[in-house]
Amino acid sequence: MDALLSSERGCAILISAPAAAPESLRAGILMQLIDKICTVILGVFAVLTFYKTVYKAVGFFARPKRFPKTDKRFRYAVLIAARNEEAVVANLIDSIRAQTYPAGLVTVFVVADNCSDKTAELCRAHGAVVYERQDPSRARKGWALRFLIQNIERDYTLEAFDAFFIFDADNLLAPDFIERMNEAFAAGNRVVTSYRNTKNFGTNPISAAYGVHFYLNSMAYHRPRSVLGLGTHLTGTGYMIDSRLIADGGWHYTNLTEDDELSSTLAGKGVFVAYCEAAEFYDEQPVDFKTALRQRTRWARGRIVNFFKNGLRVGAGIFRYRSLTCYDLFFHYFPYGLFTWIIGIVYPAVSFVYGFFHPGAYDYSHMLWNVALLLGSKYVSSLLFGFMAVVRERRHIRCAPVKTFFYTLLYPWFPMISVYVYIAALFLDVRWTPIVHSDRTTIDELTGQGKARP
Repeated sequence: MDALLSSERGCAILISAPAAAPESLRAGILMQLIDKICTVILGVFAVLTFYKTVYKAVGFFARPKRFPKTDKRFRYAVLIAARNEEAVVANLIDSIRAQTYPAGLVTVFVVADNCSDKTAELCRAHGAVVYERQDPSRARKGWALRFLIQNIERDYTLEAFDAFFIFDADNLLAPDFIERMNEAFAAGNRVVTSYRNTKNFGTNPISAAYGVHFYLNSMAYHRPRSVLGLGTHLTGTGYMIDSRLIADGGWHYTNLTEDDELSSTLAGKGVFVAYCEAAEFYDEQPVDFKTALRQRTRWARGRIVNFFKNGLRVGAGIFRYRSLTCYDLFFHYFPYGLFTWIIGIVYPAVSFVYGFFHPGAYDYSHMLWNVALLLGSKYVSSLLFGFMAVVRERRHIRCAPVKTFFYTLLYPWFPMISVYVYIAALFLDVRWTPIVHSDRTTIDELTGQGKARP
């Protein structure tokens, strides 16, 4: 009888409980439903982008695509945007002058953009054509290149050159860089990017992380796409573009990440980027965490803006051109990092706060486990792919093996700060700010033809 009464009382309690209990129950069911939806969405994206895992395997084992030798010689203009770069820009111009390609077919143009040092005078002394620009309200690379190209069109005409190279002032070119890129251009490619190496990999874990990032770009994206006959994307510098593509409408790529804007705009028109791995250049990477955060936030903001501007056009190219490249690039430019971090981090955080004010609404232990699993898998996968890239690209790395191993162990911080940079990109006033370049290493020192500086 007592059991029955207890049971009856239990039923009575269940039926006559305050409205808070059913509300809590409904909230728990709703949270579980949202959790399931998030899991399904992440699962769908995992299936749609599984090919990226295949890319990594192809890039690790495959040999680079080579373009045939050619007797064709084209006339090139080299465009350099420089802002207070007197410490490094002369070394870049010297590496251009030392190319195996005929010097008479290469003209170097520099835009001294809002400079307050001797960049302009130094570049002229090293044989470059220099245009000076003062416009602090539009002080970033895209606007500087637009100004430079407008001046070239006025003084030379764009048709005077077959293609344009785009470099940053801190770059250095391997002696056969233009010759190798010329082979790719002669093969009919209208936009070509190259192999990006890091000249200051061994400085500290921050510059090394950037180096691993770009080695991984080569192994996981550029090389497999090239081997499989697909187009790739531009990465800021070290690329060439057919002058007719610029003459057709001018230079209008002034986003925070003008390289993304350019390659996605062209992809929407069915023009894809080829990869010439034999053409190698060197880049100086940031060495302090504050600069890295600022630059990564700018990259994230630029990618978000670019996707909403050009993403649908790239996606439409899947059907318009029957293009697997457009499919790939759509997911490359999709702000996937923002999307996954919102579902994997922001949503659980909001849920915990909600649960604090609605006790018993939801069992959050498994959600906590999911967050830990997400972070753990991100760390492990980043570490694995980082080591794969370092092993595959080891002949390009200018750093002692033990030091390289240690820096690679620390590499996962680089992709994992996405949780910060994407949120910052959404809510902060993100602007382009110059990065100080001070590594005076020359191309002879990198290629072993000169003595390294202490």
